[in-house]
Amino acid sequence: MQKKTNLKIRIIPSILVDNYQVIKSKQFSDYRTFGNLTQVVELFSRRFVDELVILDIESSKKKIPIDSRILKLMTLNSLIPITYGGGIKTLSDIENCLFTGCEKIILNSILYENPRFLSEAVKSFGSQSITVSIDVRLVNDEYKIFNHVNNKIEAINLFDYLMFCQDSSCGEIVINSVDKDGMMTGYDLDLISNLRNYIDRPFVINGGCSKPKDIKDAINKGADACMAASIFYFTRYSYADIKDFLKKENISIRK
Repeated sequence: MQKKTNLKIRIIPSILVDNYQVIKSKQFSDYRTFGNLTQVVELFSRRFVDELVILDIESSKKKIPIDSRILKLMTLNSLIPITYGGGIKTLSDIENCLFTGCEKIILNSILYENPRFLSEAVKSFGSQSITVSIDVRLVNDEYKIFNHVNNKIEAINLFDYLMFCQDSSCGEIVINSVDKDGMMTGYDLDLISNLRNYIDRPFVINGGCSKPKDIKDAINKGADACMAASIFYFTRYSYADIKDFLKKENISIRK
């Protein structure tokens, strides 16, 4: 059994992008345009967020190169750490992302096609630069890996896959709940509980956050960091509000 890490808790806004427009989804569908990417990134930069994740969700589906406009944006917002994911297929893609200002990159669907790519990426750029993201759905009371590129469940055991990612020395693992995505009903606490003891590195949960207490609940279940989007777009809570709440709850967060 693995224990929760001792890192300070991170609150990570995530931005979904399609053709340089910020979009928001519900359960990985029903996409709605929210605004211009540059404006949204600048907003989070002014709030000095712990970290910002930018995901170009269509680049992998459409098998198109990484949008150079997104990478250019990295160099303009170096005051906050930015993690990028979407369409990364080669070591050159990773090098380009890191060179233009990304602190980390995220690998997801490419690893189902080319599992060896993970160890190659870690060997070339170090564990600290490589995050693995896994999309998960609850199917017949069992958590399964969902591939957003082909909208299918992968025939891979989730727990075996977690072991593979860790054996390949990835830096951290993001678990996205497809069922909770955009629903604003709180994180999937059962999912966190089920996976916590199998993850021996920073564990980031994503999907469902609507209020600061949702983050507290996820942390108490074992998450090391919480990603969120809807709470920043559709509620009255600011980034400062969330941190103030967590401080009052005596949760060790990044300042």
